[in-house]
Amino acid sequence: MVAAPQRATAPRPTKNPARDRFADGTTIELFGSCREEEIILRFPSEASYDSFIHALAASQVRLIGRLDRLLAIRVGASEEELEQIFRLFEDEEITGYKTLTSLPEPPRVKGGASAGVATPFGNEVLPWLGVTGDNSRWGSGVKVAVVDTGIVPHAALPRLSASIEIMPFPADITATQGHGTAVASLIAGVHPLARGIAPAVDLISVRVMDEGGLSDSYFVAAGLLAAMDAGAEIVNLSLGVQQDSPLLAEAIRMLLEQGIVVVASSGNSGQSEAKYPAAYPGVIGVGAVDASGERMAFSNLGSELGMTAPGYGVNAAAPGGGFVRVSGTSASAPLVAGAIAATISDGSGRRLSAADAVAIVMACADDEGPPGFDAEYGTGVLNLGRVMNRHVPGRCDAVVTWQQLVSGAGAGAADQLRVTVQNRGTAALINTRVEIATAAGTSTVTATTIAPGMSENFSVPFDRLKMADLPYAAITTTAIPGNAAVDLTPENNRRTDVLTLR
Repeated sequence: MVAAPQRATAPRPTKNPARDRFADGTTIELFGSCREEEIILRFPSEASYDSFIHALAASQVRLIGRLDRLLAIRVGASEEELEQIFRLFEDEEITGYKTLTSLPEPPRVKGGASAGVATPFGNEVLPWLGVTGDNSRWGSGVKVAVVDTGIVPHAALPRLSASIEIMPFPADITATQGHGTAVASLIAGVHPLARGIAPAVDLISVRVMDEGGLSDSYFVAAGLLAAMDAGAEIVNLSLGVQQDSPLLAEAIRMLLEQGIVVVASSGNSGQSEAKYPAAYPGVIGVGAVDASGERMAFSNLGSELGMTAPGYGVNAAAPGGGFVRVSGTSASAPLVAGAIAATISDGSGRRLSAADAVAIVMACADDEGPPGFDAEYGTGVLNLGRVMNRHVPGRCDAVVTWQQLVSGAGAGAADQLRVTVQNRGTAALINTRVEIATAAGTSTVTATTIAPGMSENFSVPFDRLKMADLPYAAITTTAIPGNAAVDLTPENNRRTDVLTLR
């Protein structure tokens, strides 16, 4: 396998100081390849691209592939060919990007972000997301591309709308790396053991990864362009790369400009930033939660994280006709992609734009973690029940979502307990009583009005001296809707957290 150096700089140009350049002054970008004796090159302009291809024609270097829209080529790189390529590189300034695209690493499951034990979903993902009725027509007519290891035929999957091989399948199709098939079943599964969110979508398989789950910027970019050409409205990328790749970024930009929704897994390494392409602006990066609703410790964080969804112990299809439980943000991303497809086309005959569907799915997310957007949950946790029932009047659902102990600012300032209550219903919450209980006593506040979908924060004084001998304090907050309203999910009206006092 030939990998480009992190940065390789040739002598500054002397023959043509006006040559075309990228914004950083580079005249050629060099990318690592997942195949031995091959390298990937990208050029800043059509003129330099055409000129280099013309020069290749007069050499012994093999031109293996070209992406004209991205001004990128794939060329042979044997020792003899490398010598000729380096001669062609004379007077060029080259920036190298060596990181290869891969499937997210298998998560090291250590439970939720703050708990030691995680709760798997098994076959209960749809009920957990609020899907209780017939969803067989959800996603009808929506084209969804899974850019992955490829999708193989399975009883749990509908017939493919198209199968595109950027990288060929193995001779024995059942030996295909099963990642793409599992991902597809989470979007469009039709089997009781692996039910998908939007079974009626037009599913497009785009195979860009080999049996080791490895690829590179060229193959993924080619797959993205192929998905666009096939008419995909939503593209799922349960894969990632640690380093920004300008070639991948340009392909993503082209899709976003066409209004195509791009959903990507944030990664499974527990890092403070999501991997690319999830980290690119405009891409919906997705993290993972378990069945208790807590972010999994392996799920990457980041300012570009869009939202979170189920990602632990989820039932999915496997090549050969079997089933498997999968964990990781690779499972979370397709659930969001499926939710967007179902929102575009919910089986009623009405159809929304992709942009409107994204806005609705994000607006109906359950606010978890600190109030509002945060790096752990993004805009919140996927909730399809709220999406599909957003027009049903009179739904009452008060939820305690967050509790925090805040030390007083300055000498003599009182400590505060802060709690957040979200209205996940469609009716305004009127005169909601919020009781905040600790070992030191109970405080009560009243929320006059909380509009549908909105959250309200409350603060009450906390006397730390009453628990001076305790290292921890259990805080229990209960939200009780007023006006005799009947809450849809009373089990989440109360929340208990153990907060550190020292």
